[in-house]
Amino acid sequence: MERSVGVVEFRSIAIGIYSVDVILKASNVSIVDAKSICPGKYYIIFTGGVSEVQNSFNIITRENEKFIVDACVITNIYPQLITALTQTSTISQLKSIGVIETLTSPSIFIAADKAIKASDIDLVEIRIARALGGKNICVLNGDISSVKESVMAGIAYAKEKDFLVDYQIIASPHEDFYQVIL
Repeated sequence: MERSVGVVEFRSIAIGIYSVDVILKASNVSIVDAKSICPGKYYIIFTGGVSEVQNSFNIITRENEKFIVDACVITNIYPQLITALTQTSTISQLKSIGVIETLTSPSIFIAADKAIKASDIDLVEIRIARALGGKNICVLNGDISSVKESVMAGIAYAKEKDFLVDYQIIASPHEDFYQVIL
């Protein structure tokens, strides 16, 4: 079964909590994460088959359109997308680093998905807006040309929607960098 992920960010915590129940009742999906985030928002990440995720997504976005900050469905997800979120990524060799910073959780998922599909990189981490002032980051690892290509592909949606905060590419990190940052 093809796997899909839905990500919805609400400007209302109450609507967000209510929406978890609606999403689960609408289709056979699993909630990966659902939490309140800064500043006073709520996000839900759920996975399942493409049609199930799309069905829950359609119901929740139709019912709560005025409370949604940003939302997306990503099909054919790479397993690294979820392991980066749960911080269980395994990195074989530490190389150049790319960092993408956005204002919404859906935009960081889109960035990470586009980045990993653009070239041969590893997703190290996806961090969602908790203790980040409402911002989100993803960290990429790979050779410098792949990281540059992936970062450029990854920022397109956030840039278009004005959700991009910044991005950085570190070509040759100091040897102590990995112990401090990752």
